[in-house]
Amino acid sequence: MSRIKFIPRDPIKPLFAIKISPTLHKVLNTFLDEKEKLDLLKNVLGINPKRVVGLKNVLDEDKNNGTIIIIYDYIYERIMPKYDIPCDENGFFKFKIYDMDFNTDINIENLLKKEYS
Repeated sequence: MSRIKFIPRDPIKPLFAIKISPTLHKVLNTFLDEKEKLDLLKNVLGINPKRVVGLKNVLDEDKNNGTIIIIYDYIYERIMPKYDIPCDENGFFKFKIYDMDFNTDINIENLLKKEYS
């Protein structure tokens, strides 16, 4: 009988998050399927279709509903892995959240190449 040794993979880490514009937030709320929401955002924001991303509904300091998209450091081959959205004991996120100008063309993959190359 042979034994298989499972080697745990390092946890994937969020690089940063982007606060979605209020208009796009309303559009996302019309979709019921989470995968459709992610596909739309990946297309609009120029994100690799195989990059792990997550969505989180949030309240801002003025108590307005919003959405952030979390960009992770992992590109998967076949199946998107499970991921955690890290936060501290007070519920604050452990990564930076950016506002972007949605009036310009956004390509996250190009930004990542510039930042991490």
